[in-house]
Amino acid sequence: MRHSMIGVALVSLALLIPQAVQAGSTDVVLEKVSASVVHEAPAGMGQQTMFWLDTPPEEAVVAGLVEVAGWIVDPRGVSNIDLYVDGVYLASVDINKPRYDVLQAYPWVAASAQPYPGFSTSFDADSLTNGAHTLFLRVTFSDSTTEDFGNRSVTVNKDLNQAPFGELELPGPAQPMDSVFPVSGWALDDGEVTKVEILVDGQVIGGAELGIPRPDVQNRFPSDPDAASSGFVRMLNTTKFTNGVHTLAVRLWDDEGASRVIGQRFVQVFNNGRNLAPFGRIEWPIENHYIGVYCEGEVQPGEPGWSAPPGWEPDPVDPTQWEWVAGWVLDVGSRHDLGGVASVELLIDGVSLAKAPVDQFYLDFYQRYVNYLGIERLDIHRMFPDVPASKDSGYILAVNVQDLLYNKGFQQGLHWLTVRATDFEGYSSKIGTIPVIIRCGNCDIDCYSFGDIYTPTNMERVAGIYPVTGWAIDFQEIERVEVYVDGKLMGLADDHLDSPELMESQPWWPICWTEDAGFAYDLDTTMLTDGEHYLVIRSLDRDGNKNFVGQRTFIVDNLND
Repeated sequence: MRHSMIGVALVSLALLIPQAVQAGSTDVVLEKVSASVVHEAPAGMGQQTMFWLDTPPEEAVVAGLVEVAGWIVDPRGVSNIDLYVDGVYLASVDINKPRYDVLQAYPWVAASAQPYPGFSTSFDADSLTNGAHTLFLRVTFSDSTTEDFGNRSVTVNKDLNQAPFGELELPGPAQPMDSVFPVSGWALDDGEVTKVEILVDGQVIGGAELGIPRPDVQNRFPSDPDAASSGFVRMLNTTKFTNGVHTLAVRLWDDEGASRVIGQRFVQVFNNGRNLAPFGRIEWPIENHYIGVYCEGEVQPGEPGWSAPPGWEPDPVDPTQWEWVAGWVLDVGSRHDLGGVASVELLIDGVSLAKAPVDQFYLDFYQRYVNYLGIERLDIHRMFPDVPASKDSGYILAVNVQDLLYNKGFQQGLHWLTVRATDFEGYSSKIGTIPVIIRCGNCDIDCYSFGDIYTPTNMERVAGIYPVTGWAIDFQEIERVEVYVDGKLMGLADDHLDSPELMESQPWWPICWTEDAGFAYDLDTTMLTDGEHYLVIRSLDRDGNKNFVGQRTFIVDNLND
């Protein structure tokens, strides 16, 4: 959790000047620790409460959303902290937040009961009357004792229009940047944030995408319903700027016309052809996906005595033979070339099998061209608005899996699937490499499901009861959908839910499969520790066949859970 510049100044002052601060009935000692002390607290220091309230300052005039933040270290350990305004409980405080400035000044804190001593919450000053108010924090320690800290008097003036505020998290100070670089952070207002502008060298170069989930910000500002989706991001095409040092800033605007510039940075742009290779994603298939295909005869491909059926050729209308590979790809050029993707290539175990657009053809079953580059992707265009061809950045490649087994010498089992893209300057890069599993079977009794996860997205921050959603199709009919987190079965999802979006996006599948392929599961993230977790969705069909439908890494950030 980051902290305000006011907080940095106050903490810096606290670290430089030994002092005792009266907080409730407890003397809170702040004393500068020698830099040579790394592992152990000086005598007596680890046995007393250390507390500091960064914000709001004493006698502050406030309006709108007011953050209450600081840090605490105590040998008893902190169980929870509550905010009281005018003696009335107002909010629970988000505790156990990293404070690297505190650890730098007091290295022994890392081995104390509060290795993450930061805390923060907020209140809405507009819910109070104009005039003087008092606040304090009631700390409950792990031994169930309580003490009050951080008495403050503030004056509420609701006639003031609070300018929007937030934090620029990326890029960092003196950040080196090349190709397409994410400019990200969060923004809030006591009203509504209407736009987030990105400025380079003082000039507005465009807006940011709003509405990114940020449960960590929601924990800091629990009274504001907009905090849960207060994140912003702009994928900045740095090739539009000359190599060298530039200034970058973010300007926020609210619905009353107030604005604020946050987080100005000096950044270093360095682009040339070699560091501007294409980039993108493999969206389908997912890792460890079973590519199940029908194989005739009792002897399987690769086994002694096996041979392909006489006259066998790939069937362009048999869905059990084909697997598609889909995603998106982009390329930016230096100031000496225009950029752009020339080709996208599919490889399995390093063997090139299909290339778009060179091998483009019409696949009857899918009712569309495959090995095709240039599919409309408005979602990618919104994220990369100033990157050439982002509107038509999708690709779809196709491979006949039976042909791999029958004619090209591939064996059943684990294989590595790679997508490689090449730009018009001849520079190539791997978009991704994933493991897939090829297995023969009889589709009357041994078919495998496929599908995808809608939510959460990869590395999304989640909190509370969070809906895990997606879709799954199986030729043998889905029997159940299992939800695993970190290898543990959490429960069964509701399946066979309406999925009209699937009928629209993949019209080549029979409607009887796509009309009710949805699934949903309410994941109780309070049962998980804060931090990264690994979600896997597996399906089971009526014949007992299992397959991986999807997987995601996500981040849990609950309030003190």
